[in-house]
Amino acid sequence: MYLPLDTVRRVVSLVDSLSAPRDQDQFARQSLPLLSDILSCDTLTYHEVWLASGTIHHLRLHRVGSCPPPPGTRFHARLTLAPDPGFRAVLTFSRSTRAFSDVEHDVLSLLRDPLTSALARSREHTDPAAATDGDGGGTVTLTGREREVVALVARGRTNVAIAHELAVSPRTVAKHLEHIYRKLEVAGRAAAVARVLR
Repeated sequence: MYLPLDTVRRVVSLVDSLSAPRDQDQFARQSLPLLSDILSCDTLTYHEVWLASGTIHHLRLHRVGSCPPPPGTRFHARLTLAPDPGFRAVLTFSRSTRAFSDVEHDVLSLLRDPLTSALARSREHTDPAAATDGDGGGTVTLTGREREVVALVARGRTNVAIAHELAVSPRTVAKHLEHIYRKLEVAGRAAAVARVLR
């Protein structure tokens, strides 16, 4: 893949800026202007989808320039980020003047992994799964990976199926479940799901 040196510099700058922890709202606010600088577009739409409910929870539109794009044929390039099994973020770059080139699609492919990792970190910082403790007074926070495991358990997946989906061993899944049960003070899968989802 050939990328112009200026594009490589912008990509490196974006990836560097994503290394610091931030919350989910900051992720979108900081990333969108940098992404629109790397891939010129009329508009860049970012939306988050929770797969369990099928709803779009947040919608942000970043318009590049002060004027709306002229009407007519629009060209789109999309990048889907999947930081955990129950969540997707979709970035849609749109413009009316010309199609997105193969190089521009390569740039998006190159950015997928660092953006997904940054979004996963921001979700851990912003959206911890919490359940009331045994006394009903405090909260228990699960890690991002523990939330992924509980979400898959809630879908009826076995330890082997969860291990396959998360690319870990079944023993690792069992260890995550042990930690979840201990944190939530429950005895099994159904009780853990009930505590997290209530």
